Amino acid sequence: WWPIVTPITTIPFSAALQYYNWVKYRQPFAATITILAPGTGKWIAVFTSWTWWSNYPPNFVMPATLLPSALVLDIVLLLTRNWTITAVVGAWMFAILFYPSNWPIFAYSHTPLVVDGALLS
Repeated sequence: WWPIVTPITTIPFSAALQYYNWVKYRQPFAATITILAPGTGKWIAVFTSWTWWSNYPPNFVMPATLLPSALVLDIVLLLTRNWTITAVVGAWMFAILFYPSNWPIFAYSHTPLVVDGALLS
């Protein structure tokens, strides 16, 4: 569910802060700030909750990467300066780039492994 739910739940917060920041200050980096703040909190929670307290490996509970998607959303607003194009094209690219930007995180789990003579994937 995370490839579907995460972009849907994060885009409204990015859009709201981006609207305020663009109307008041004409600065198109609000989506990046909106994603960096909860991302930092999530990394702190992963390391304190999973690694320090329960000694669980962090590579099993890594949070999703939304930064490339947020940068693209901000760049679309910066280049077009139009809310409609940003809402249609930027939000579409935000959702489309989410899943491929997380492939490097899970690349280690897609490599074949030989255990006791059996090839595991």
